[in-house]
Amino acid sequence: MDEPDLMSARVEVQRTDHTGTIWFAAALVAVTLFVASLVLSGWRPSVLPAGAAVAWWIGFALASLGLAGIGYAGCPIYWGNVEVAHWQKSVAIRAGLVLFLVGSVTVVVSMVAG
Repeated sequence: MDEPDLMSARVEVQRTDHTGTIWFAAALVAVTLFVASLVLSGWRPSVLPAGAAVAWWIGFALASLGLAGIGYAGCPIYWGNVEVAHWQKSVAIRAGLVLFLVGSVTVVVSMVAG
C-alpha cells in the first residue's frame, strides 16, 4: 500500500484549508473583541491627533486585508488545478498573517502614541 506524500501539493492545500479556517476564526474573535471594546467605551479614531489617526486607519486597512487573505486561505475553493491552489493559498495565508499582525501592531501603537 502506498503511503501519501505528506508534502504533496494536494496535502498542503488540505492542510492550509484547515489551518486557515482556524487562523481566520481566531483572528475574527480577536478583532471582534477589540472593536467591541472600543465601540462600547465610546472611543473613536477621530480623538487621535492627525498623524496617529492616519496611522490608525493604515493599520486598520492592513489588518483588514490580512484578515481577508487568511479567510481566503481557509476557504475550500480552488482556482485552477491543485498546484495553482497550493501557490495561491500559501501566499494568501503567509501574507494574510503578516498583514494582520503588522496592521494590528500599527493600530495599537498609534492608539498608545496618540
